Amino acid sequence: MTKSKKPTAKSLQSTATRARILETSLKLFSERGFTGTSARDIANLAGLNHGLIRYHFKDKENLWREAVNFLFERMNRELSIPEEDNDLPEFDKLKNVIRRYVRYCAHHPEHARIMVQESINNTERLRWAAETHIRPLHSVDAPLTRLCKELKIWPARPELSITYILVAACQTIFVLAEEVKLVRGVDVTKDDIIEEHAETIIDLFFNHYVSKSDVTLSDGKNQL
Repeated sequence: MTKSKKPTAKSLQSTATRARILETSLKLFSERGFTGTSARDIANLAGLNHGLIRYHFKDKENLWREAVNFLFERMNRELSIPEEDNDLPEFDKLKNVIRRYVRYCAHHPEHARIMVQESINNTERLRWAAETHIRPLHSVDAPLTRLCKELKIWPARPELSITYILVAACQTIFVLAEEVKLVRGVDVTKDDIIEEHAETIIDLFFNHYVSKSDVTLSDGKNQL
């Protein structure tokens, strides 16, 4: 059995440089859009030589796609169910999914912003992202959606509407963070505000089920 080689200092530096470029790209693409962002802008903000972007990513179009790949890979990592949740009742797992998603939206508002930028202009980049990342997520029977259907947590309304209402509830306050700060004087990036927002969404969208389940569980019709 061959031992895996330890990464060299050069390869570690290369990986760190790529990640730095991708993080900076997401920030600028989400704020200025694709056409309003240049590779030189990204290099300057990242504090890197402009030639490194061409070396690692060839051109801006490829950089955008690699940045979006990076974005969805990070989302999948951060939203994965931790081992300690495996033994929880399904309803508690569901609520923890919401808590993790709200934290993700708070820490990475560029995700929603970059999709809004591309949706406004209905770009080929949006079509690529939809085909590569977004449609597969919507086409699977996601545990959250499945469980809500089984437990009849929500009214019998179109799943499309419910999905986008819930997503917007989780995202919007963080996408509009600067507006909230100006209008309400609240910094929504603070941990206590993030956690309170998550619990508010759980109360609004899910906790009414607790009282309903107290009634239905007694006759055996509703089991977690």
